[in-house]
Amino acid sequence: MNTELVPSELHAGASWGGPSRTRTPESTRGGWWDPSLGRLGIGESRCAPGGAAASFGAVPDSVRSAREFGAENLAAWGLTRLAEDVRLIISELVGNACRHAVTDEPPERTRVTLQLRPFPRDGAVVCMVADPEPRGPVRVEAHHFAESGRGLGLVAAFSREWGWNPVDGHGKIVWAICDSDPF
Repeated sequence: MNTELVPSELHAGASWGGPSRTRTPESTRGGWWDPSLGRLGIGESRCAPGGAAASFGAVPDSVRSAREFGAENLAAWGLTRLAEDVRLIISELVGNACRHAVTDEPPERTRVTLQLRPFPRDGAVVCMVADPEPRGPVRVEAHHFAESGRGLGLVAAFSREWGWNPVDGHGKIVWAICDSDPF
């Protein structure tokens, strides 16, 4: 995709400290991240009332697996109209985590966890990716011919809102809200 085709992302940026409350479903006031789902081991997945999670190693094949996991859950929740946007967002967030969040552990033992929380009444889903790197994502202005550097711009263009939150001593969570509202 060529960034010139997505002008809506020019003014979109990350939110730090959580999403705006103006358009956040009431059920999220206590936060979206489910700590019990966040403790999955690499290769494990689980669905719980109101959410689903899977943990992957920080390796390239995890991006495809995460996309498939997301699409399966969106279908189960009746949110297939969001599938392509959510697949793109998952690809970028999990791909960034696999690329930039590897610490002292080998990549296959570095845990990247995806959590999805649907809001069917609002026609929305929040995608969250946790990794052990405490530094937040950095959006760069990629040159037209650059082979990388457009991921966070795409996340901004295909989500209503995105941001990240540090998790004391445990890295960070990068999140994006995807809905069917027109931009």
